[in-house]
Amino acid sequence: MSGAPVLQVQAVSKGYFRGGSYLGVLKDVSLQLAPGEVVAVIGRRLGGKSTLLEIVAGIQAPDTGTVTLAGRPVRAQRRRSVCEWWATRRARSTDPVLGRDVVLVTRDGPHQELEVCKYVGGPLAVRGSRRSDVRRIAGAALERVGASDCAGRCWGELSHYQRALVGLARAFAGAPQLVILDDLLDAHARRDTQALSDILHTLVEESGRCAVLLSAGYYETAVVLADRVCSLENGTLVHNSGPRVRAGQHLPAATVVQLHRRADRGIRDIGRG
Repeated sequence: MSGAPVLQVQAVSKGYFRGGSYLGVLKDVSLQLAPGEVVAVIGRRLGGKSTLLEIVAGIQAPDTGTVTLAGRPVRAQRRRSVCEWWATRRARSTDPVLGRDVVLVTRDGPHQELEVCKYVGGPLAVRGSRRSDVRRIAGAALERVGASDCAGRCWGELSHYQRALVGLARAFAGAPQLVILDDLLDAHARRDTQALSDILHTLVEESGRCAVLLSAGYYETAVVLADRVCSLENGTLVHNSGPRVRAGQHLPAATVVQLHRRADRGIRDIGRG
């Protein structure tokens, strides 16, 4: 990995008022991703992972701190109608646009009846692609991840693994600079996780410049998927380094024990975020 960072998160903090008291979810979080890098953020459920990813995507605004994509500031905007919001973001061409420069894909996906090709092609519409081109490019994106048989089906008909494949197709269909995957690749069987990891890294290598930020609830999953793993503990991001576990390799038992001990501490300390 070389070159200027694709993503820079600098001293980001975020909290909410609940029941008259302030709950700090993120505390002075800093992070950067290089071109072609896949970074995982792990932590307990409701510990702030999704909040961090939505701030990076420009869906939420931080209380303090900054986020930049390829040197351009990411600014959260109040959502109005979807069409009005997209038009506003596209008009401000100097700012990163969600759906064009940044694509966020979650495990929940769209509503159950949405056709897969329309879901995959969503980011392409933000780029201003013609309808005929959207369907063609979406079909090619599904073929790249081995999910061509899902093209004419609805989201609600897909298995957990198929949804992950379709989510990856959507994420990379429009050649964004940053892909954000919120729990999309989590909670799969080990063999499926390794297959998804191979597909993900192939897509990143083919893109030539895209970086990926993903969240995961399981340490064993994160180290298979990511080049680097960070732990969100008590609202603070702890940077852990180490090579990605390749297919056929196993995470050392001592490392698993250490990570689970860290998780136990986090469960006691981290507030609901």
